[in-house]
Amino acid sequence: MFNEYYARDISKKRRIVNKMKGNSGVPLSPPPYGYIKNPEDPRFWVIDPEAATVVRRIYQMALDGYGLAETAAALERDGVFNPTYYWRSKGTGRGGSKSTVEPTKWGHTTIKKILTLQEYCGDVINFKSYSKSYKMKKRIENPEENRAIFLNVHEAIIDRATWEKVQSMKKGTRRRRPTVTQEPSAFSGVLKCPECGGNLNFHFNQGNHDIKFFSCQNHNSGLRKCSKTHYIRLEFLERVVLYEVNRLACFANEYENDFIKAMMGRSAKVTEDERARKQRELDGLLARDKELDGLFERLYEDNVSQKISDARFAKMSQRYEQEQGENAKRIKALRLELKKSEGQRMDVDTFLETVRRYTNATEITQRMVAELIDHIDVYHAEKQDGVTTQHITIYYNCIGTFSVPDRRKIPAAEITMGTRKGVAVSYSPERIAV
Repeated sequence: MFNEYYARDISKKRRIVNKMKGNSGVPLSPPPYGYIKNPEDPRFWVIDPEAATVVRRIYQMALDGYGLAETAAALERDGVFNPTYYWRSKGTGRGGSKSTVEPTKWGHTTIKKILTLQEYCGDVINFKSYSKSYKMKKRIENPEENRAIFLNVHEAIIDRATWEKVQSMKKGTRRRRPTVTQEPSAFSGVLKCPECGGNLNFHFNQGNHDIKFFSCQNHNSGLRKCSKTHYIRLEFLERVVLYEVNRLACFANEYENDFIKAMMGRSAKVTEDERARKQRELDGLLARDKELDGLFERLYEDNVSQKISDARFAKMSQRYEQEQGENAKRIKALRLELKKSEGQRMDVDTFLETVRRYTNATEITQRMVAELIDHIDVYHAEKQDGVTTQHITIYYNCIGTFSVPDRRKIPAAEITMGTRKGVAVSYSPERIAV
């Protein structure tokens, strides 16, 4: 009995100490791969140059479109130690099971974990997990709203814009390689259908594999959620996007002040529109949650007064509880997103530098699309008065839609591509007020 009391008392004191440390911004966990303890103050972390180089390489490969397996194979091929053997070679003791795989063997889960750690932005995140009792060894994941997050505590290995872009890429639809060409498209997961909101899937012509195109995933599905194909040829799309990126880079270089003014205005508008949309959705869910409470209360009273049977009460209450549970999850997520968006501001210099990097670009790359473009809306081609017109809207990161104004130093060219039977398609940019 006294042994039990002693263990419980020690556990209670330990929890109190950890809570105080965690709420003060001191990391409660050991430094992840890429960091080591600060020799001058072991409570905090500093960058480990050798491991940080590997971390940056992993993020760079993710931006370039490499998958987890491809990244792991590349590291193994170059003889890079995995984190377990790297710590062992440096004499750093770490808990957990001792790996028996080869020193240069990287697992998919290791790569995935590195690509999701927010600590690489310089942040400290405490209370990511907890245990119900000192008798239980199993750790339970803590919801994000219950964690303590401290920004920019230590030096960052990955800049925040790159980290957030990688997270958005990982959340998108998984890109499937075509069975014949074995070449993924840089636009996979980026093209959206404005009619149904779904992605456009990458295909190739069965009779001619050189013809590659995108079409709405919900059109040919059994559910038929979309009434149109939203078909667009890959080759033509690449030429259009490359043309617009070159014009954007030229505008940023030749008219920097005008570009910054327009960019800051559009960034603020995009952020405010997104915040307002999420707030409207949250208000609607809160109103529905309150309505469900009233419905459940009336349902209970009807059951007590025997106006409805027990079976009917059980069935209806279960449906209300299920809806309320789903709404509660979405409400938590929206509140967390709104809280994060309050401190988010666009780094004008970073985006300007990114745009300039693609001055005189000659081809579309996975990294270019990831760094510059949030998504592209592809409308279905409509025929009117004998002329078929298809609208394409490019949404850039941070600034949303942006049409480069006509200026003397901005290059202009006509994009025309032959298709079949003498039919040709051409591109004409639509003027949007800046």
